Amino acid sequence: MHRVLDELAERLPGVRVTSYDGLSSGPADARTTLIIASPAAFAQLLRAPRGLGLARAWVAGTIRVDGDLHSILRHEDALRDPSMYAVIALALPQVVSKLRYQDFALTGPTDAEYRSRRPGRHSVSSDLSEIDFHYGRELEFFRHVLGPSLTYSCALFSSAGESLEAAQENKHRTICTKLNLGPSSVVLDVGCGWGTFLRHAVGNYHCRGIGITASQAQYLALREPQDPGCTGKIEIRYGDYRQLLPIPGVTAATSIGVYEHIGERNSRRFFGLVRSCLQPGSLYLNQSIVRREGDRTKFRRNGFAQKYIFPNAELLPLARQISDLERSGFRIMSAELYGPSYVKTLQCWIDNLVGNWDKCVQIEGEGRVRGWLMYLTGSLTRFERRSIDVVQVLAEAR
Repeated sequence: MHRVLDELAERLPGVRVTSYDGLSSGPADARTTLIIASPAAFAQLLRAPRGLGLARAWVAGTIRVDGDLHSILRHEDALRDPSMYAVIALALPQVVSKLRYQDFALTGPTDAEYRSRRPGRHSVSSDLSEIDFHYGRELEFFRHVLGPSLTYSCALFSSAGESLEAAQENKHRTICTKLNLGPSSVVLDVGCGWGTFLRHAVGNYHCRGIGITASQAQYLALREPQDPGCTGKIEIRYGDYRQLLPIPGVTAATSIGVYEHIGERNSRRFFGLVRSCLQPGSLYLNQSIVRREGDRTKFRRNGFAQKYIFPNAELLPLARQISDLERSGFRIMSAELYGPSYVKTLQCWIDNLVGNWDKCVQIEGEGRVRGWLMYLTGSLTRFERRSIDVVQVLAEAR
């Protein structure tokens, strides 16, 4: 057992590692401690090697962190190295005798895990189910995490001291300006979330808005009374984009944080359906997360994010997005990267989640909230090391 702790401490510089039997390794004055709280953690790690086993142990509470989870996830690759699991396997005979039946029961999927018989299909029915899993948390949970604007996409920060709400307004203003919105515009928001962008566009640019969402929870929330200035100017429709598009009469379109749900096999079809809504010369802006060209790091089907937060998500390279836009009848006007702003956005969401921890746990349960903390912190780490980025691509319909 001591060898396992020493190996972990070596891979996590500045972190102390302790176990349920009183052993420890690493600096005694460390600000962060990784706690192996139960022998069941080893069975979880070995049953689902690499990220999923670690995630299950974290969600179930058999592995805990006292201090900064971020400082541990910065070394995620070292923790997922196969040699680490070889060391754990050698230690397993020492802990088997301490495992109870309920410990073995903990090694499989937890209650917070998404289960699909046929993952990766991206059919209409499967996408609707997966989107409901991701966005179907209680509205108050998202308010606690995202803040008052309920905007679940990268904000654009223009100064060091800018608040999250101001940065989200700046993002909406930037998109409206790029789309040249005005009183005669009818803007389509594909994947409109809780309607924040549309309210900003209608309230500040006096246009009309049409939003579509595949989330039942968001659609029901949007049926509540609107801001007085938007009454009668925003229409919300529920369904998958393949069911609802094309929509006639649209003069501009945007999709903010939706492309990650579309999938590689449907990328060109998605852009083609958006293009079918627009007349030549109309503008379309897509904001999405992209991965590096040639980087094999994707959301794995059995990975943590796919199982606990974001089922069937796919990140594509920017080059693939631009190619599919052009092949769908668009001319690329600009592409701007805003990765550093997503670092700040994610840090704000993490601070909100931690600051409202007890309220979030009361709403969604500790396991699910622990999963969201790992998801947001892991995303922050990837944006910091630039393995993923966020882009706004502006295109004109040909």
